[in-house]
Amino acid sequence: MDKLIDFVQNKIIEWYEKRGRKYLYWRKHTDPYTILIAEILLKRTKAETVAPYIIRFLKKYPSLRDLAKAPLEEVENMLKPLGLYRQRALHVKKLANVLVSKYGGKIPSSYEELINLPGIGEYTANAVLCFAYRKSVPIVDTNIVRIITRFFGVQPSRSEARRSPEIWEIAKKLTPQNGELARKFWWGMIDFAALVCIPQKPKCWLCPLKEKCYYYARSRKK
Repeated sequence: MDKLIDFVQNKIIEWYEKRGRKYLYWRKHTDPYTILIAEILLKRTKAETVAPYIIRFLKKYPSLRDLAKAPLEEVENMLKPLGLYRQRALHVKKLANVLVSKYGGKIPSSYEELINLPGIGEYTANAVLCFAYRKSVPIVDTNIVRIITRFFGVQPSRSEARRSPEIWEIAKKLTPQNGELARKFWWGMIDFAALVCIPQKPKCWLCPLKEKCYYYARSRKK
């Protein structure tokens, strides 16, 4: 298993350096506010769709204090082109108000504090820790689960696969201990899931992992 872990880490980081979407606005920043807003806007929305709007949003509301002061209707109008705008606007407003009143307009750097913020789940909390604070924590969603189950040939023990302990165990092992490498690795995995290891008809011919991939080996035997 250790050799497979090293193989995946090295290949994904190398692939990200060559093929990853490093051009995305939030990938160029470690500001926690930028990362947090990006993660909220990326829910159920493609990165390419979010990319131009987050720049406008952050220009309009450059800090949590600016966002907390803004009228809800104004924030809704800003987010309307992305869809789910009422839900998103209410979410970011609640977050801004709590973060300004309780944390002085700063975003906490501990999992325990982040997970207790309104509307922040496990994925978003870890994303902020990894991408903003360079902490070596795993990033797990349905797309990451797809890569792990295909490559390692593991079967999730729970119906909601991203909650399965065996998936988390592998994800933790995959996370580089160096914080900067952890950022590159998980951004690489996110991009890899979006561009190569896609849900239907994965592009195995482009895959740098295929020589040791359980899914690819089985598909060749059919």
